Amino acid sequence: MNKNTKKLLALSFMAIFIISTVSVAFLGGGRVATQVNKTTGTTITGTPADNYPDAKRATFCETGPAKSNKYITEFKIPTACTQPLAIMVDPSGSVWFTESNTGNLGKFDLASKSFQEFTNQQWQKGERSMMWGLANAQDGNIWMTDSQHNLVWKFNPSDKSYQRFAFPKSGTSDGSFPQMLLIDGKSAYINDFTGRKIGAFSTDHTGPDLGVTSIPSPGNYNFTSSMITDTLGKLWYTVWIYQQGGNLVSYDQKTGNYTQYPLPQDIQAPNGITIDSSGKLWIMDTASSYFFDFDPTSKKFTKHTTSLPPVSSYGNASGLIKTPISRPYWDHFDDKGRLWFNEQVANSLGVYDPSTQTLVEYVVPSKNPNWSDCGTLSDCGVAQLLDFTVDHNKVWFTEWVENNIGVLDSSVPLPINVTASESSIIIHHGQNATVSLNINPQENLGSPVSIITSNTAGLQTISITPQQTLVTVDKPQIVKLTISADNFAAPGTYQVLVGARYQDITISKYINVILE
Repeated sequence: MNKNTKKLLALSFMAIFIISTVSVAFLGGGRVATQVNKTTGTTITGTPADNYPDAKRATFCETGPAKSNKYITEFKIPTACTQPLAIMVDPSGSVWFTESNTGNLGKFDLASKSFQEFTNQQWQKGERSMMWGLANAQDGNIWMTDSQHNLVWKFNPSDKSYQRFAFPKSGTSDGSFPQMLLIDGKSAYINDFTGRKIGAFSTDHTGPDLGVTSIPSPGNYNFTSSMITDTLGKLWYTVWIYQQGGNLVSYDQKTGNYTQYPLPQDIQAPNGITIDSSGKLWIMDTASSYFFDFDPTSKKFTKHTTSLPPVSSYGNASGLIKTPISRPYWDHFDDKGRLWFNEQVANSLGVYDPSTQTLVEYVVPSKNPNWSDCGTLSDCGVAQLLDFTVDHNKVWFTEWVENNIGVLDSSVPLPINVTASESSIIIHHGQNATVSLNINPQENLGSPVSIITSNTAGLQTISITPQQTLVTVDKPQIVKLTISADNFAAPGTYQVLVGARYQDITISKYINVILE
């Protein structure tokens, strides 16, 4: 597989889609151009922006300054067009991130609000790579993956040195694609996204190569997604073919045995996977608005949904987007037992609390219109929030096409409190039921709230009709919603999501609907 094909894979199969035409403007924040190459249409700036012609810089580099709101603060990376991707917080509280357009590691200190960027002298000028994996080892060294060059890098923070290692090549027609990186104690794991394997090695290993042990993925599937270990040391991950199904895999490292569980048919691109304190696995489906949990004891999958994306994320200036989706990507639990995930094309971070059946979704302030159907709409688009990490109440994330990192403070009080009159209802097909959504203001609201609904069954099975869609909440309000089941609805248990959206934040409650 040549380099261009690999770059295409990095974008295509990881659900990064350019919808609108590329802008010709480059808002460079005052950076000075020194030379124009008339043949390539590239203004030479002496920065990583030179990897793109002028006509594509607004798409891939940035469209404006860093922004902030009550919950989220963004920070502009000093070097132009670094395309930050993977991100982590080290034990000292410093934030590290990969720069996929430079091959460098970046570091951010929150106290001083200052950046450091560590030059990778081994990186060839003009090269780019999707550097998805980043993790800190027990000895303080930092490891990262390099999909474009089939490499794994180790960075020593003490002497600022980089060391590179070849990742084992795959015999598949699509070649290898080292993607996410998990370090558990001294054991490290990398999923080979297109190479049908997991690579395992020790972070204590010394020598010219990593000594990687390849764990072949079972079956003849195209993709092997990220992985997680459970308390018994078993490795869990998914294997799949886009929109054609796949399996959840449990690999026993002691015996070498696999146990496989067929994924539900409506999981089309299972990327993120994590595990909770009870042993449940949580899987993100990047081709929809759904995420799933799997109980290893009952062998049962349960389907959950996000809210519909805000119009500000997808625009729909053409009117062609009939069913917008959020595309949840990666997921992590915080120390309060809440599940965080990034909603790539909703330009949002979501947090699901299993104990209260509540979902809160925060829209990121920066928006790049060149990745959405924005037309002439202002404040529209996505910043390509492709990775994040959780550090107590803080959630750090990268904006791949806006050259920012950002932090969400989940301790900031929410503007409204939302509860539902029912947590579970029974409906017979062809019938309906009414539930109440209670909305209580927690501050003075400057504008009405919008009532939002979605469900895991689809509009052909369950429909939800709110009594009103726009509500002024200057005092506690009750909104009635009618939940109806189609005459031919299949029996089963589904989830309905009902909530309220105020400006750039959405608070929702889940209701289990049992169709009989």
